[in-house]
Amino acid sequence: MDTLLVSGGPSPCLAVRVNIIQAGKSLSELNLGPTGTLKVQKGTLVHFKKGQEYLVQASCISGSGFVQQSGLKFMADGRTIIVQFADNGFQIKRGGVAY
Repeated sequence: MDTLLVSGGPSPCLAVRVNIIQAGKSLSELNLGPTGTLKVQKGTLVHFKKGQEYLVQASCISGSGFVQQSGLKFMADGRTIIVQFADNGFQIKRGGVAY
């Protein structure tokens, strides 16, 4: 996916469930793995359209009871969204221009 990238690494999260929302409607639910695996749970892969607003909600899927949730609301401008796995869970951040 050119608009959503995964940066792997050791993490208590086995995967991160990502819900992509636009105008209050869920467009896609994805499970992202730390090795870059992507499994669509609901909807289709979303290509962020420049100038449109999105909300990305994410939660850690853990086998150890670890809990973390995060979100990012943004106006699509050609930059990617990165889900970065880390020792303390995961982060969602904006990346460089990709589309």
